[in-house]
Amino acid sequence: MKININKIKELRNITGLSIIKCKKALKITKNNINDAISYIKKYSRIEFIKKSDNETKEGLIFDYITKDFGILLEINCQTDFVTKSIHFINFGHEILKYIIKNNQKDIKIIKKIFHQKKIELIGLLKENIFINRLDYIKGKFIGKYIHHSKNIGIIIKSNVNNQLLMKNISMHIAMLKPRYIQEKNIPSTVLDKEYEIQKKIAIQENKPKIIIKKIIKGRIKKFIDSITLYNQK
Repeated sequence: MKININKIKELRNITGLSIIKCKKALKITKNNINDAISYIKKYSRIEFIKKSDNETKEGLIFDYITKDFGILLEINCQTDFVTKSIHFINFGHEILKYIIKNNQKDIKIIKKIFHQKKIELIGLLKENIFINRLDYIKGKFIGKYIHHSKNIGIIIKSNVNNQLLMKNISMHIAMLKPRYIQEKNIPSTVLDKEYEIQKKIAIQENKPKIIIKKIIKGRIKKFIDSITLYNQK
């Protein structure tokens, strides 16, 4: 069967697939565009099953920031190459637009709504795609820092309208990754666990019992300083 070249172009524009794959889909569906699209969606589902276990270490942060509100959306993929794909970028922007328009900030619901489109994107890009994280913040003033690689993003709220200060604090957070604002925010279970770890280490090092408590206390302080924003250098 002779395949209409214009239909191949049309199908390629719709799906983003290669000429060979579009030609194959049209041949199987006897030059019917709609049937060819359905066939490709079915094919994409097969690709999704194949790719869904692949690890996603790369990705992009998509952000939406106003004076008093901020959203960060993280979507992951397998390679840096795919993060540059216009299809991947448009997918992220489409989700972000939906979140803003519908005020929908539940990541589980977002995943369900965009599940089929994600499957189609996996079929197109031949990589696993994962809608990973969504978070938002409200406050009097919102600041941000998005790394030039677009895979690290920080948003913070402040009672001071100083964008440079908020950006600098955000950059600090991006680099040193504090887990808590200050010591009082650390759960007691976290400190108890670290205490037991340091106690075992001190005992294994055969330190004298008389100074073990001082050693543990010093190491706990270093631990607290390393994981709290206020205490980091």
